[in-house]
Amino acid sequence: MAVAVEQAVMSPAVRELAQELLPDTPELAAGMTAHLYDTIPELAQGEDDELRGELFASAEANIGQVLWLLRAGEGADTIVIPARSLEFMRSNVRRGIPLPALLRSYRLAHAWLWERWSGALKERVEDSGELAAGQDLSSAFMFAYVDRLSDAVVEEFGNEQQRTTRDVAQLRRETVRAILDGQPIDEHAAASRLSYELRRHHVALRISSRAREVAALDDTVAAAAAALGPGKPLVVPAGAASFDVWWGDFDPPATDALSAFAPPSGVRIAFGRPAQGVVGFRRSHAEALQAARIASLARELAPAVTAYEHIELVSLLTGDLPRARSFVAAQLGPLAASTEPAARLRETVLALLCAAGSATRVAKELHVHHNTVSYRLKRAEEQLGRRVGERPAELICALTLAGVLGEAVLGEEKTSEDEGTRA
Repeated sequence: MAVAVEQAVMSPAVRELAQELLPDTPELAAGMTAHLYDTIPELAQGEDDELRGELFASAEANIGQVLWLLRAGEGADTIVIPARSLEFMRSNVRRGIPLPALLRSYRLAHAWLWERWSGALKERVEDSGELAAGQDLSSAFMFAYVDRLSDAVVEEFGNEQQRTTRDVAQLRRETVRAILDGQPIDEHAAASRLSYELRRHHVALRISSRAREVAALDDTVAAAAAALGPGKPLVVPAGAASFDVWWGDFDPPATDALSAFAPPSGVRIAFGRPAQGVVGFRRSHAEALQAARIASLARELAPAVTAYEHIELVSLLTGDLPRARSFVAAQLGPLAASTEPAARLRETVLALLCAAGSATRVAKELHVHHNTVSYRLKRAEEQLGRRVGERPAELICALTLAGVLGEAVLGEEKTSEDEGTRA
């Protein structure tokens, strides 16, 4: 094939015709542009004058190079992809025009140019043998040109798509960070960059994997969002194995469906309360992070899905975790032991306090005998060194911390080194 192409460009008839057509390059490019607009719907959408101008520039550059190489008698190995063709391709990646449409445009452009070239060659060359040779060899050159151009387009399309994806993802992260940091923003512009409407009610989620693997996270993000309702969530990577997600325009009961959602093993979901607008976007996210923090502290005691509204008190009480531990130890005394009997006593006392002291109600709730409740109450008061009715608010808080966080606030006071290890 390479030898045939070299012979083709050396044909006097081919070189003379190329010389004759070179001044007509702009006219040929205009005709090719109109033809492609008529035959490729993806290019004609939106009546984009800038796109049409870029298509014309690309066509002009390619036609000019084909004719120049044929006139000069050069082979296909001298083909250089025109810069205007690459820019046309890159801009179409940004416009979302798919690669198959671009490749189809080159095939159709090749056919269009060949029809005019071969027709002009027939008019110029009377000898059938010379005509056949000229057609065969110039055809081989044009096919080689389009093949090389298509290969370059495929490669550059992939590179540009990766660059565009990175740029878009970076812009989304920067926009989200600006909102969360409370920076002044143009809500309309921010919504456009995020492809997510900000002027509505949102619920924010933090979805993460304890195994630090992202294999199941993409599917979990989609499934968790679907539990809230149909639509497209805003998803932003938050680390190696975690995502921040925002969802809007849902029915209030949808958060109940999210609480009942069962993610894959090792994946945790935390979410804030629904809130309105940009302020709500920030607040629900801050609450989701607090819910995730509490779930991380609680470790195996935490449910797979943690709602902030269920752990708000614990979140507030653990703003200073070392002091929270000291508080639990001071309030519970021996009852703060990390043992199963102590845990049963704590559960019974907290249930009694929440039930206004009704042992009958607590017995039904815990599925134990009434006498068992009375026995546990007596044992708990012995370890507390006081009646449970004394300072009930403090006792409820301490018992709630112990019930939700377990080892994180029980037992001996942790050192800063221990804290770093647990984190």
